[in-house]
Amino acid sequence: MKEINVPIGSTLKKIRENKGYTQKEISDHTMARSTYTKFENDDITPTLSKYLAILDHMDMSHEEFIYLLNDFELGQKETISYLFKQLERNPTRELVKEILEKGEKLAKERYDQLILDMLNACRGYLVLFEEQDLTKAKVYAQKVWDRMETLDKWYLAELHIINSILYLFDSETAALLTERALVTLNQYYHLEEAKNLKISFLLHLTNLLMMDQKYERALFYIKQLEVESSRMDFSVMFAVALVRKEVCMTKIGDTSEPGLIDRAIRIFDSLGKQSLKELVETDPENFFNLYSNYPLDKIQNELLAH
Repeated sequence: MKEINVPIGSTLKKIRENKGYTQKEISDHTMARSTYTKFENDDITPTLSKYLAILDHMDMSHEEFIYLLNDFELGQKETISYLFKQLERNPTRELVKEILEKGEKLAKERYDQLILDMLNACRGYLVLFEEQDLTKAKVYAQKVWDRMETLDKWYLAELHIINSILYLFDSETAALLTERALVTLNQYYHLEEAKNLKISFLLHLTNLLMMDQKYERALFYIKQLEVESSRMDFSVMFAVALVRKEVCMTKIGDTSEPGLIDRAIRIFDSLGKQSLKELVETDPENFFNLYSNYPLDKIQNELLAH
């Protein structure tokens, strides 16, 4: 995060006054009013527990408060993290290059392991975009995994990273990692970030399983992708799930749900996603496969507006 020039106390005071609260209402039973007054005057710094209590009484999250302190901007690291997460919904060459540019600049200024992991993940993505060389991309992904596998527990930041390098593993190992990730993500069930990440894990895993021609195994996760995408009202991913579902069902001789691809095409039509419609009609089996030798540039910018 960039250096904050606005004093915390004056910002607290401004927010409190704008919301029409008194110092007594904000301090409540968690601290003396005189103590809170000292916070607003920047005479003392609140402890973490008091800081969180103040924000709670002001009906504000930590993220929003930091955003206000930064004058309605994200800091350097926050910007890179935000862009990295967008890759899960909008995987474009341009976005990868932007992350690399900003991340490499920050890495020259200070050491940050998470940023270094994101940079290697993005270097792998760039190889996939520009060279369609999965083996070469895995060299960068392995650098990330060398650290991730030493950690006892993964939180959201680490799960975003692992999701981006899932192609490093054989499909069965990727399935085990995905199962572990889904268990953790289910604990974050109130956070939309976790729900989006769950969809992205399922998207990547089903890519890998279908490439290995493990269609019945892929169907198990495709059905989860279908449910989660519908629940999130993520129309593009829901249509992707329908395409993959019909492909896999056809491969195993299951004709119980005909017309899924046609339904997906109608969804793309209604969304104005003509390039996605054309890709489905051309090659439904490899549609939206991030890892095979597929013209990824043709689907750029199609996910962002879903």
